[in-house]
Amino acid sequence: MDWLESITRDYATNERFNLSVSGGNPILRYSLVGSYYGEQGIIDRDKSQDWSSTMRLQRYNMRSNVDIDLTETTLFRVNVGGYLQDDRRPPQSIDHLFNMAFETPPYVHPEQYSSGEVPVTPERSNPWALATQTGYQRGSSSRLETLFEIEQELDFILQGLETRFKFSFDRYSANSVTRSKSPDYYMPAIGRTDDGELDLTIYQYGQQFLDHSTGSEWGDRSVYVEGSAMYQRNFGLHNVEGLFLYNQRHYDNGDMLPYRNQGIAGRASYGYANRYIAEFNFGYNGSENFAEGRRFGFFPSIAVGWVMSEEEFMYPLSSTLSNLKFKASHGLVGNDDIGGRRFAYITTIGETGGYNWGVNADYHRAGRWEGDYGVPNLTWETVAKTNVGIEIELWHSINIQADYFQEQRRDIFMQRQTIPSSTGFITSPWANYGKVDNQGVDISLDGNRRFSDDFSISVRGTFTYAVNEIVEQDEPSTIVGTHRSSTGHPVGQLFGLVAEGLFTEDDFIDVDNGILHPDIPDHTFGPVRPGDIKYKDVNEDGVITDLDRTAIGGTVDPQIVYGFGANMQYKNFDFGFFFQGNARTDRIIREGSSYLIPGAGGGALGNFYSNVDDRWTPENPNQDVFWPRLADYVHSNNTQASTWWLRDMSLLRLKNVEIGYNIPEEILDRAGSKSARIFIRGENLLTFTDFDLWDPEVGTNHGFRYPIMKSYAFGVNVTF
Repeated sequence: MDWLESITRDYATNERFNLSVSGGNPILRYSLVGSYYGEQGIIDRDKSQDWSSTMRLQRYNMRSNVDIDLTETTLFRVNVGGYLQDDRRPPQSIDHLFNMAFETPPYVHPEQYSSGEVPVTPERSNPWALATQTGYQRGSSSRLETLFEIEQELDFILQGLETRFKFSFDRYSANSVTRSKSPDYYMPAIGRTDDGELDLTIYQYGQQFLDHSTGSEWGDRSVYVEGSAMYQRNFGLHNVEGLFLYNQRHYDNGDMLPYRNQGIAGRASYGYANRYIAEFNFGYNGSENFAEGRRFGFFPSIAVGWVMSEEEFMYPLSSTLSNLKFKASHGLVGNDDIGGRRFAYITTIGETGGYNWGVNADYHRAGRWEGDYGVPNLTWETVAKTNVGIEIELWHSINIQADYFQEQRRDIFMQRQTIPSSTGFITSPWANYGKVDNQGVDISLDGNRRFSDDFSISVRGTFTYAVNEIVEQDEPSTIVGTHRSSTGHPVGQLFGLVAEGLFTEDDFIDVDNGILHPDIPDHTFGPVRPGDIKYKDVNEDGVITDLDRTAIGGTVDPQIVYGFGANMQYKNFDFGFFFQGNARTDRIIREGSSYLIPGAGGGALGNFYSNVDDRWTPENPNQDVFWPRLADYVHSNNTQASTWWLRDMSLLRLKNVEIGYNIPEEILDRAGSKSARIFIRGENLLTFTDFDLWDPEVGTNHGFRYPIMKSYAFGVNVTF
């Protein structure tokens, strides 16, 4: 790594530097790519006593690809890649630090008194002290990825026959050193002494020196072996292709037993006059997750295509409609990932926690009972996939693909919900029971146009819409057919109460005691007052309870995903960008945290967001506000999952933008180089969304997570 480090020291301070080198001859071809990630400060270091106020990351990436022609018919390929990474961070997780910072209001106490004491509220945390006064953790990790492949043409046996053998070995490992301590914490000062000093009381004594501990991860390692034979031959207007493949994988991540899979696959295809195409595929896959006799599944598929533009009657349109293809396919695929469980066909033994006996109950023995019930007839989850599509090319420069797909997922592995406790199962058994249908469209557009030798443009866009529906599942009989049933809704459908606005004084007979008018349903999640959320009595039983929960909004997973971008080149300059977006994605933002509402934890929990003024108050009894009535306690009525907290999380993000310059050939000739390009790249620079309290893509209902970072990179690509 010395050569790379020496190059990057001058250019990569707090930035990222990339370098690639490639070259070769007819016998040996190679490419070498390296990159370096420099130090990045995450939290400003502004106090001399800080132990961990900066998070640093140094990473060296390396990838080497070498192709060697051993003979005229034998190719040997070696690809080796990986990285070495060192980091320094606080001893707590970054998500935990953000969680504490979001929960703790700034008025509870200062981060540190001017005299040096660190305050803390009992049973709570001082976020600044956690991040800067508790030590640090140094980590080191490495990953190695290898691929060895040999290709052998066998034309001397059968023309068009070729074999390949692949061997891959990957490994990851990590270790860490933690130097941590707890500082002295003081109760927040509530006054001053007679001599004017802060009246401070020790809450918890800490440590003067840092502790030392080491940790390590098992990491993971994977060994993959694949052998295949391929055949391709043209017989006049007839084209015939075939493939037969065997593969197996051994993956060990430190679990009780390694993961192992093996299988065979085959493909046969026929084409006539480049117009009519038919293809048959099959997979015969084996998994350890099923009992003997059920471990292998057979999954066939068939596809047909018609290249209409190759028909003679289409030739007059060839300059405009350069390609027109219709295609269709149907097949079966299998899934052996059964709810994250392994060997579910075997009944397990669980622990009861033991039992005591004797006069003083001083005799103890461990207890055992039946754990998970084994499912001997457990089998593969299957998906029947059907796809029809069209491909269009216009003027040899614009390509459009549109596909309609339909999937029927069957034998979904799930835990039973309707087994009565009288059957004696400690935990409900699992079974291949569920059914889900999925359908949608997938559209892509590519365009390339060269206007002159100096100027060209290429564009690309993609759009995917998919929606699914639960056809069958094991729901309790009390839910089946009611508004609380998720059958008939998408997987992951959000459920909650329906908010009808905020209570007003006119809704109460007695405001001080919270007594509602008789015609208003009784709210049972706690006392209510004007400004609290009013819910709809969905089941019309006169009270608001969990039985009024119903489907609201959509799902967290977006139903629409799209992207578009362009690349332009003018003389030696090039410019490119790519936008990525999603739509029809919702979240119930409060769910999972009682302290999202400002001040909800006795005033010491629940931080204030940038829109804290957008709230109900007696002086501003507005129904169209973000926050209902705020209180210095967890108000259970206002923290219920409901349409009040339902938010559209759709977004459009400028994923990357890049500007580059290709150094002129006359300069490269003097340097002995074939090509060289300098570029500047930015990632995640702009985000457009109606929800602006936190980045919708961080994947939380409360924002208590490290945000997605903007990044900038400078790089050089050189070819010799």
